[in-house]
Amino acid sequence: MSGYVNEKRNLVWPQKTLQGTYNKLDELDKWLPSLKEEIREFFRVSGFVSAIYVQIDDLYQLRQDDQPFVVDYVHRLCKDLPLFFKIATLRHASVLFVARVGQPIGAQERHDFQPINIDYTFADFRKARDQNKKIFYEFGKLAELKNSEVDTLFKGEGFDRLVLAGGGVPRDTLSLFLEVLGDVQANMSGDGRIGKDDVRILSKTNFERRIEELKHDSGAAQQEALIKGIYVIREFCLDKKSNVFLVAERTLQQNDEFRGLIYRLLDYRIIHSGATALSHKSREGAYQAFAIDIGCYAHLRKLEGKFNEVDPRTPRKNFGLLQSWN
Repeated sequence: MSGYVNEKRNLVWPQKTLQGTYNKLDELDKWLPSLKEEIREFFRVSGFVSAIYVQIDDLYQLRQDDQPFVVDYVHRLCKDLPLFFKIATLRHASVLFVARVGQPIGAQERHDFQPINIDYTFADFRKARDQNKKIFYEFGKLAELKNSEVDTLFKGEGFDRLVLAGGGVPRDTLSLFLEVLGDVQANMSGDGRIGKDDVRILSKTNFERRIEELKHDSGAAQQEALIKGIYVIREFCLDKKSNVFLVAERTLQQNDEFRGLIYRLLDYRIIHSGATALSHKSREGAYQAFAIDIGCYAHLRKLEGKFNEVDPRTPRKNFGLLQSWN
């Protein structure tokens, strides 16, 4: 299971909505015994099927209040049968378990499922870059390209910038690669190779696309806070002339709204996770480092003297300390 939240919280719904939900659940519960028996019969008569994987994608698209009930039903359907569920979702936009009036609903981490994070962070950029390159090499083999021929598609820091623009996520990096490759090959004045400036130009459009995805997936009540957060963080980093900022661990632990904002922006690759357990030269406590997406400063063609693009894992840099806001 990729992306999860193991959050115990009480749901507060209008009575009419709650009653409608329970009516639907009662009807579905009546079907459950017969569904399980039909599945058992299928395995009895099948001579070759030993197990089935139930895969659910984009769970975060459901209302958060409905998510644990859907997961709970799938969990009960699979229980005591050779059915195994896999759920793909955004980690911090998902609620897989709640307790309502003392009754557990959904699936609990470690007890009912094992979480798997399929994305790479900038906490180890070299690992993220090398893993992405391995994936590129495998696609190159399908196109009968040698590893060295795949490397010749890039120049200078082109591949590193591509991984940065993709947030370390292989899917996003591959998607951006196809876009920028088409652009550079259509440019008759270039040499057909991907350089850092080619990625920079595309990263602004990619950043704007991520914001639109965030708007589409988030509710109207959340949008204002999320968009405000993006603006404040971007302006803070531009003012500090650094792509990396620090947040105190204590702030993330004590301020639920601020923590939720940071984690949602991580989900949508607006910001990216860097180092953890860092110290600050003038303050006590531990801090986490985050990097803003390169699309935030894509308008700066030359960074020297204007902006300091640094490795988020480097604690010796004087990163700005972002405080929570109202």
